Amino acid sequence: MKHVKFHLNRFLHRVRIHGGEFDTSARAMYRDEVVYPLQAELRIVRSSTIERKQMSTKTTFKRIALVTVAALGFGVLATVPSQAAVQADQMTLSSATGSTTVGTAVSVDVVSSFLQETSSDTFTISLSYDAAPAGITASEVAFSSIIAATGDLGSPTVDTGTAVGNSRQAHISAAAAASIKKTLTVKLTPTKAGTYVIKFTPAIAGVTTAPVSTAKTWTVTVVAKTIGSRSAFIGVTNISTDTQTADALAASLSFAATANTTAKARLDVAQVYGTSGNDTATAADGGAVVVSIDKGLVSKTNDYSAAAAQVTTAAATSGPGGFAAYPYWIFSNGTVGKATITITVGGVALTSKTVTFFGTASALAVSDLTTGQDTFVKAAGSTTRTIVANDSVGTALGTLPTGLTVKSSDTSVATVTISSGTVTITGVKAGTATITVTDPATTSAAAPVSFTATVAVARPTAAPTVTFDAASYEVGSLVTMTVSANMSDSASAELFTSSSLKLSASVVASGTAIPTDGKFAIVGGKATYKFYAPAVSGTLYATGTTGGAVDITTAATVSASVKITNASADAAQAAAEEATAAANDATDAALSAAEAAEAATAMAQEAVDAVAELSAQVTSLISALRAQITALTNLVVKIQKKVKA
Repeated sequence: MKHVKFHLNRFLHRVRIHGGEFDTSARAMYRDEVVYPLQAELRIVRSSTIERKQMSTKTTFKRIALVTVAALGFGVLATVPSQAAVQADQMTLSSATGSTTVGTAVSVDVVSSFLQETSSDTFTISLSYDAAPAGITASEVAFSSIIAATGDLGSPTVDTGTAVGNSRQAHISAAAAASIKKTLTVKLTPTKAGTYVIKFTPAIAGVTTAPVSTAKTWTVTVVAKTIGSRSAFIGVTNISTDTQTADALAASLSFAATANTTAKARLDVAQVYGTSGNDTATAADGGAVVVSIDKGLVSKTNDYSAAAAQVTTAAATSGPGGFAAYPYWIFSNGTVGKATITITVGGVALTSKTVTFFGTASALAVSDLTTGQDTFVKAAGSTTRTIVANDSVGTALGTLPTGLTVKSSDTSVATVTISSGTVTITGVKAGTATITVTDPATTSAAAPVSFTATVAVARPTAAPTVTFDAASYEVGSLVTMTVSANMSDSASAELFTSSSLKLSASVVASGTAIPTDGKFAIVGGKATYKFYAPAVSGTLYATGTTGGAVDITTAATVSASVKITNASADAAQAAAEEATAAANDATDAALSAAEAAEAATAMAQEAVDAVAELSAQVTSLISALRAQITALTNLVVKIQKKVKA
């Protein structure tokens, strides 16, 4: 703990400490090791005294100012202005939001109160739009009722709102009342879907003081009314009286294009209401119906003279929850072709309908002949073709001109007859014939159908042939095989028996596959087929036995073949064969080397044996030589001894 040290040589003996705490006089104290910015003067005591005098003067001024302000405040409280403006005014809304559908009113309560000073004081509430759908007017919102609230004093009056520009105002006042309180109901009856933001602005008339209460807004969300469903039906059954409930024969509604005052069909457009919980629409809310037709005429009444209007509109006529059907009648006016009927309800497009207005026969045609040539017909066999009549736009008519005639250009090849538009062609002998069907009418006759049908009455007298477009094919390559027959064109010439023409290996067709029933489509004397060569090299065979269309006594076997090669496999095979030959040569050489080695081994053995025998002989000779040398040595020794002696 630090101790305070007093420096007596610098401190006056008579120092007063005011209030029990260090005040300004305490600057005479000095604390060891601590020096503060406000540390008391150590020797200039007279300056401190002057400072205290200055502070006392400032305090006096402050006290005087406080007393003055207080006096003025009491004076204000004691003084009442001559215009005691309305006070304690209030304005509240029962809800800040609301929701409804178009045409259905929604309301909010406005509670207002204020203190009235004079009978001329009036509390005004103004209604205006902060936001609303385009095109609305002030008339859509109004003070619908005035409800007196409990606590009202006097007999205040209020008007139901006057239109002021794009807003409305209600005024609340009384002849003599100290307090006025009113509850007003504001009703919005929207005519359009969207968001309405209605602003309530308070004001006080008769005084200059602004109201205490502030403006408030009421936001209302308005949705469109919903309609359960919309639909359109067209039919021809009792069109004058019956409501169409289905598209009767809609896919084939066709009528004569000749102008006629009798309606051809009736179109009914329906709107159904009240089918769901949020379906608030009524018949009066039904959308406008617009019907148009691009050929013929359409009318909202069953009256040809009124049918000149191509577009008509109508409003709903039936009650809510009902089937609102709007009939439209379709008339022909001489225009030929397919007509499209376009329908919209309330701007929503429904599925369009079609009818056909056909004209008179303009040309004859063969409906089941697309190649310009007839199909194969055996001798003594027959086939048929169907004749139709088309109008000027190519529409097939349901009826034919009466009395149509048919002619064969060569009856020795084929004879023809016609009945109800069906032409029967009977083959007589090999050859071709041109068939012509004519409308005999002397006026407005339909153009004859002058098609030249090559009647394939000829039967080939030789077996068909099969050829390939190359002498060989690589595996997997495209092969073209042609079946040739000396005969007229035929869609199903029975060239082979039911077992047909078979290939010796499985192939993948490129286009039309080879028939499996023996009947071939011959055009220009041949039928061509394409397929991919098998994946295995070798020989591909095509074989078959001739069928009933071939005019030969005994069935013949047709056969053709072609090589299928595989270059890479063949090269590998050749390389393998060369390697095998080389291996065989190496084996022969190895065998020869082995035989030579055996001969060399035998000769070496013989040499070894000879050397061994020679070695034995040398050894024997050496031994004998050694014996002789020894004997000679002994003799020399003896001689030496004798000589010395």
